[in-house]
Amino acid sequence: MKEIIEVKFVSSEKGRGVFATKNIRKGMIFDIAHFVLISNDEYEIIKDTTIGNYLFFWDENKSEYQTAIPFTICQFINHSFNPNAKYSYKYTNKAIKFSAIKDIVKGEEITLNYNGVVKDDTPVWFEVKQ
Repeated sequence: MKEIIEVKFVSSEKGRGVFATKNIRKGMIFDIAHFVLISNDEYEIIKDTTIGNYLFFWDENKSEYQTAIPFTICQFINHSFNPNAKYSYKYTNKAIKFSAIKDIVKGEEITLNYNGVVKDDTPVWFEVKQ
């Protein structure tokens, strides 16, 4: 799957981002990230570090582990309130699936709504740069 996406520099404000190296059709899964679960105690230690910006909240059964660090280049997908992709949790496989919600053309930046819901315009923890 990785051959259809790549990480590239976007800007000094946004840093790096993920871009399509081929056309990606609406509904297509372009990555599946496997992850390590982080306990609530560990989260308290790392939440205010750089790594804290790359966490996903994992709420399966509200258990001891509520945060996950995926290992994939999709960690570099930037936020947008008008995203062209989404992510969904696969609890049984302990993975996060990334898929297109619009057609994405080769060379286009892939974006997600970090709130986890495509149309959720709740402010995020940083100033959004366009």
